[in-house]
Formats: sequence, structure tokens, C-alpha cells
Amino acid sequence: MADPTLDALADLLTDVPHVMFCVKDRDGRYLAVNQAFADRAGKHSPADVSGLTAADLFPAELADSYARQDARLWDTGQPLRNELELILRPDGSVGWYVTSKTLLGGGPSGPTAIASVSVDLRAPADSAGINARVAAAVAYARIRSTEAVSVGDLAAAADLTVSQLERAIKRAIGLSAKQLILRLRLEEAVLRLRTTDAPVAQIAIDCGYYDQSAFTRQFRRVVGLSPGAYRAALHQRAPGDRS
Repeated sequence: MADPTLDALADLLTDVPHVMFCVKDRDGRYLAVNQAFADRAGKHSPADVSGLTAADLFPAELADSYARQDARLWDTGQPLRNELELILRPDGSVGWYVTSKTLLGGGPSGPTAIASVSVDLRAPADSAGINARVAAAVAYARIRSTEAVSVGDLAAAADLTVSQLERAIKRAIGLSAKQLILRLRLEEAVLRLRTTDAPVAQIAIDCGYYDQSAFTRQFRRVVGLSPGAYRAALHQRAPGDRS
């Protein structure tokens, strides 16, 4: 049975730009989603998602990663805060999101659902609108995206203290400095996965990872897929029909 409160919340978030919202029960069935989530799932409307699971909507490895993430939340009760994620959009472009998840409900039976909100970071990391010092830090991180760069290095490039840089980057881009470094390194790796036939192991080394295993672990945590599965998903889709 539909929950009027959840439906009202999803409706409230329908027209919020670049925000995906969903609620699912203990069995992983979606109880409520907004239109942005339906679009992400390749469905016409939220009603088409109701009652389905991630396994019904997304590639198996990606659905499994969501299930593992949810299981940790059910087991620990600890909310997921500001987790950086990369998602393939239905038009074939890649999108960076910051996701937060929490448990809903209480009483004698305990929590009954998981609510998730993902904010699309559509502003590029090198946007002309950001201030000069943040731009200097971003440029430094981008040029050295395949090297071992620290937050302190970025702060020095911006002529700011680490705390000043963290506040400035968060305001301008919506990320922490560490998340920015991770984003730019993974963007380079994603570009190579999309545009070259280089082996995953070679991409890992060229992009500054210790080895293929380290690259795969980080890639899977952020993208939900292994690098090989990500590349295979791209090749399975015809031009103009990638997701």
C-alpha cells in the first residue's frame, strides 16, 4: 500500500533541480521515488519504479553494490553521509553525485525503510564561476591528477590554509578537497576506459594507482562497478543509447 507521507515527500522533490530521492523497504523494494530517480532508472514515471528492486533496474554488479551498501546501513544503523559517486546517465554522459542515506522509522519494530538523497554535481570542477584561489587549487589537482597529491599541496597552490581551502572548495564545488582529488583522478581513468583499449592494469598504473587491485577497489566503491564491467557496459550500448 502506498504511503501518503512518502509520496508527498517524493512529490516535493520532483522539481528540485538535480536531486534524486528514493525510499526502499528491508527487501530492497522501492516505496517512493521522484522523477529524477525514475529518469535515472530509465522509467517513464515514479509509478513505474514502485515495487521494483535495484536488481530489476540496474546491471547486476551495480545492483549488488547497492545491496551491500544497504546491508551495512541496516547492520550498523550508521547513516551514509556525503559519499561521492559516479553514475552513467541515460544520455551516455557521466555524472558525479554526493549521496546520503539514513534509516527511517522506529518504535518497537525498529527502522522500516532506507531513504536516500543524491545531489548531482553538475557544475564542472573547473567552472569559470569559482574564485581564483579555488581555481588555482583545481588546476593544480587536474594537472597532477595521476600523481600523489595531498590536500596540503592544493592549499599551497591556492595560497590558503588547509581549513580555508576546505571551506572554499565545499562552497564552490560541493566536495571536500580529498573528494576533489579522488574525482579528478577517477575522471582521467574513466576517460581512458571510455576512449582507449588500454588494459585496465595499464590504466591503473598510468593514473597513479599502486596496482590494478587498488584501482579496482576504489573504482568499485565510487562507481559501483569494476573497471572491466564499466567498460563492458559502455560497449553493450549503441551510440546514443548509452546509460
